[in-house]
Amino acid sequence: MDAHAPPRSPASDGGHGDGDGDTKKPHVLVVPYPAQGHMLPLLDLVALLAARGLALAVAVTPRNVPLLAPLLASCPPSSVATVTLPFPALPAASGLLPAGCGENTKDLPGHLFRPFMASLAALRAPLLAWCKAQHRRRRRVTAVVSDMFTGWTQPLAAELGVPHVTFSASGAHYLAVSHSLWRRLPRRRCPDEVVSFPDVPGSPTFHWSHLSWLYRTYVAGDVVSEAIRQFFLWNLESSCFVANSFTAIEAAYVDRPLPDLMEKKVFAVGPLSDAVGRCTDRGGKPAVAPARVAAWLDSFDDGSVLYVCFGTQQALSPAQAASLAGALARSAAPFVWAARSGTPVPGGFEAATAARGMVIRGWAPQVEILRHRAVGWFLTHCGWNSVLEAVAAGVAMLAWPMSADQFTNAWLLAEAGVAVAVAEGVDAVPDAGQMADAIASAIGNGGASVRQRAAELGRSTAAAVAEGGSSSVDLEELVSMLSSPKLTN
Repeated sequence: MDAHAPPRSPASDGGHGDGDGDTKKPHVLVVPYPAQGHMLPLLDLVALLAARGLALAVAVTPRNVPLLAPLLASCPPSSVATVTLPFPALPAASGLLPAGCGENTKDLPGHLFRPFMASLAALRAPLLAWCKAQHRRRRRVTAVVSDMFTGWTQPLAAELGVPHVTFSASGAHYLAVSHSLWRRLPRRRCPDEVVSFPDVPGSPTFHWSHLSWLYRTYVAGDVVSEAIRQFFLWNLESSCFVANSFTAIEAAYVDRPLPDLMEKKVFAVGPLSDAVGRCTDRGGKPAVAPARVAAWLDSFDDGSVLYVCFGTQQALSPAQAASLAGALARSAAPFVWAARSGTPVPGGFEAATAARGMVIRGWAPQVEILRHRAVGWFLTHCGWNSVLEAVAAGVAMLAWPMSADQFTNAWLLAEAGVAVAVAEGVDAVPDAGQMADAIASAIGNGGASVRQRAAELGRSTAAAVAEGGSSSVDLEELVSMLSSPKLTN
């Protein structure tokens, strides 16, 4: 749909029909951030809202439309529309993005992530035009729900006179820490700078290198830097926040108002993949059939297998891959290593460990692996989606955070008693012998208490998304708010 032109019938965009009944429903505009780890949880939230009677429209650019297919197929008929906006054509003089770059972070080199994020703000004008066209057709947008990286939608909502809700694919702890940074602007005064967060429960401190890369690259006066900061400041003007988390792991951050979030309500409605019941084939086709992996795991004792995966964005260097392979070889523990395509797995490693190890190159059926009875530990980069999948499966973690929200996530997991640190940093090359010892201890009796706590938290996860659970209650409260929004125009 061309956002500058009168919209086609939403039915042609996979959306509502034109009947009078639909005009009486609250119409919620949803604006995802085009990155897999951000989109999947927000689309899960869309599915839950649609199942509860809300009408929604999801705004994406053309190359991201196929990512909505599973959502549209699973939602009630005519409950979710697609608003297809042309990707911003920015003048070369803007210096933001080169012509023809991708429309999703998976297609971009890392140095373009920040300008990509800033450039999406150019969608605000065409999206506003679409919203006003809907108003003329008696389908007024009654609320805007957007990813925390698309804070430019807050002034759009303000102009429409409707509530704005900021969604975080991560937890409430990360929400508070990240917004604290952009509010306070702490600076690095020495190489070993440590930043404290006195208004965050637990008063955590983080080394400068463990802060969000997005923040560490901030330069006062730089166009991209200032745009990104403004997005986060606009988030703080939202009516509320929604986090893909649950009370049992983040009670301190959702049960009380947080100054760093302007004391706004945080709805903890996760884990969303569990709540919506869409826990498999998330984000790609597995390189190995889940049944084949399960059959291989069946030959091992309960909790005896280590699963290793560092997500889709992080590629190990040759030195890191060699260190990890050495640790796995020395530990004698059974393992499944999901190695991102291009990971330099050392020659001869697979043959030497074939009796107790499996290497999967490419996308792995992670949820099925984590939920197999034989898997007791997960060596992870602590990306939030991976964290939630492990927590839901009751699996303990060996933490190797590398970037983004991963250091704050690792801190939270350690506080919860479900993770043990083994390395930290994107450039770290851990000692293979020390990592082997950590793996052997975890799989053995040394990790019993952590595994017990992980199992307890796994049961709490299931209870949270069940009817009457904390996440279910927060979701119903959010639905109520979106169903009867307070309009100012």
